[in-house]
Amino acid sequence: MKVVIKKKRAVMMEYVIIAVLIAAAVVVAVIMLGKNVSSEMNVATRSMSDPKAAVSAQKDIKTQAEKDTKAADTHRKDMHNYD
Repeated sequence: MKVVIKKKRAVMMEYVIIAVLIAAAVVVAVIMLGKNVSSEMNVATRSMSDPKAAVSAQKDIKTQAEKDTKAADTHRKDMHNYD
């Protein structure tokens, strides 16, 4: 009887680990995508009031994305000592 209980607890622990991993993946996705979604919503809001401001905002987002990409690439190279 004790073997069945231990096995049942082990299976339950596997489900808990899977749930925690899924929750962590969701948190990371929200953190990574949250900034982009927020920026795009701001552009959409601006386009309703002033189309020219929306175009300008979209260019600003593209410029910032390029800067973020360069910074991430530099960080990756620094972390892995690539030449």
